[in-house]
Amino acid sequence: MIKSIFGKSFIIASAMAFCSSAASAQENSNIFGIGNRVAVGVGVGTEGIGFDAAVPITKYLQARVGVNIVPKININTTATVSGSYQGVEFSDDMDVTGKLSRTTFDVKLDCYPFGNSSSFFVTGGFSFGGGDLMSITGHSDKLAQEIATGKSYGIEIGDYKIPVDENGNVSGGIKVKDFRPYVGLGFGRLIPKKRFGVRFELGAQFQGAPTVYADGQGDLSKVIGQDTDDDISKFMDYLKVYPVLKLSLRGRIL
Repeated sequence: MIKSIFGKSFIIASAMAFCSSAASAQENSNIFGIGNRVAVGVGVGTEGIGFDAAVPITKYLQARVGVNIVPKININTTATVSGSYQGVEFSDDMDVTGKLSRTTFDVKLDCYPFGNSSSFFVTGGFSFGGGDLMSITGHSDKLAQEIATGKSYGIEIGDYKIPVDENGNVSGGIKVKDFRPYVGLGFGRLIPKKRFGVRFELGAQFQGAPTVYADGQGDLSKVIGQDTDDDISKFMDYLKVYPVLKLSLRGRIL
């Protein structure tokens, strides 16, 4: 009789301990400590196609490192060409192509002010690399013939003038800072509570005023008083603050 009672008590105690352990494990699955979870993500947006890896620091802070690749995008436009000869100023047009393509890296820290109760976050960090934002090329046989007579020309991009060489070619580009601070906000967890999640982010890179360079000549000096209206110049007007809009899919691997 005593053995029977002891055996039943042991079974009940074992069952209670198992349930308690299972409940504790379930509760701990949502506890984030330093590096005790790892997640990866793939996203698409104005920074291009992005890949990153993330780890938690606390339930309020999560860190990530990533890479973003902007595939080659061409902007075909007609630029104003200004020239001079023996003190006489004149202008013309040239078809030019701006090729936008870059690879950037980022390190960011996400703060979830409401902990596990909300997926709202604010984020800060920096991006680096990809300072050479766009290359600019163009050619004109007509201008090559004009330059052979002693005239000089340059295409007007923003507040700059890229010279046309003796072969009628233009070769240069636009660059911004290599190191760019970043701030943003959004919804969605870097480390999903479940295996998969979705995340939306809106932010801005502060990359400074863009500068224009000519191949073989380096950075160019600004030309005051220009009023250019080509697509590349319009693009430059928005480069000081680069908008970031990204939608990503998250997967927790630990």
